[in-house]
Amino acid sequence: MSMIIENKKVSSLWLIGIIVAIIFLLPFVVGDNWLSLMMEMIILALAASALNLLLGDCGIVSFGHAGFFAVGAYTFGLLLYYQIFPFWVALISGILAATLFAVIVGWFVIRLVEIYFALLCLAFSQIIWVIVSTWYSVTGGDDGLNGIPVLSSLYPVKNCYYFVFTAAGLCLVLLYLIRESPFGRSLHALRDNRTRAQAIGVNVKKNIYIAFIISGFCCGIAGILLVVLLHGAFPGYAGFIKSGEFLFVCLLGGMYNFAGPIAGAFLYLFLHHIITRYTEYWPLILGLGIVLIAIFFRGGIVGFTIRKISYFSIRRPE
Repeated sequence: MSMIIENKKVSSLWLIGIIVAIIFLLPFVVGDNWLSLMMEMIILALAASALNLLLGDCGIVSFGHAGFFAVGAYTFGLLLYYQIFPFWVALISGILAATLFAVIVGWFVIRLVEIYFALLCLAFSQIIWVIVSTWYSVTGGDDGLNGIPVLSSLYPVKNCYYFVFTAAGLCLVLLYLIRESPFGRSLHALRDNRTRAQAIGVNVKKNIYIAFIISGFCCGIAGILLVVLLHGAFPGYAGFIKSGEFLFVCLLGGMYNFAGPIAGAFLYLFLHHIITRYTEYWPLILGLGIVLIAIFFRGGIVGFTIRKISYFSIRRPE
């Protein structure tokens, strides 16, 4: 058993290392359009990994993580759009706003379990959606905010790419270190058996609350990075479809492996980009593809791949 766990860890680290190397070298071999797509993949990977701290590590489903995504994006975007603060102050303010929102929401939702937890998260997210989609005088309503000014040094796509890559990469490293820390192990314990974890001294509600805040913090940063990329903030950032997208990506890649949401984000947006070039019925085809992957690749793409690697490495003759 210990050999299987070690093989899984080594395989995950190798996969992450290969992905990071490819991402870093990509601007030297592809054009601006592909770089923009890669930035969307990186941002989605960060948001999905933030959600996966709850989903895969705590065993808790949230349908409302788009709320944190939107709070970070709109706080950052509004402060720049109305030229209230300079770029870096607006960025820090957006992160603090998303974190504060996670602190407030978490205080309410940790008292609930299972489906009630998920639905209350969705309710808070929908509150944000209603505000940003109807407050025309401030947020632009359904039209959103267009032409948000960012640093002039970020306008070349290559520079923006490395900024997004660095910021998201630091957050992903933070999430990985948390996952592998004693705190992360305690989250795995309460995921596997909450009653037993509580019996051995794990403070279940406190740990979930801390994980919830960290998750909201990272998801808010992902929202800010999307504003930097698109120079705009739109109500769809807070919609339940966006929350569903984060959830689908975790399931697609594999929610019990750290690399799962990252691989899932890349695969999801790559398929979306390819399919939309050939047919307007892309949601049907993409949905069927995801269903087939979910059926035949148990544990997601990464989980399935690691299991096969572990299986053949154990059965390989000396």
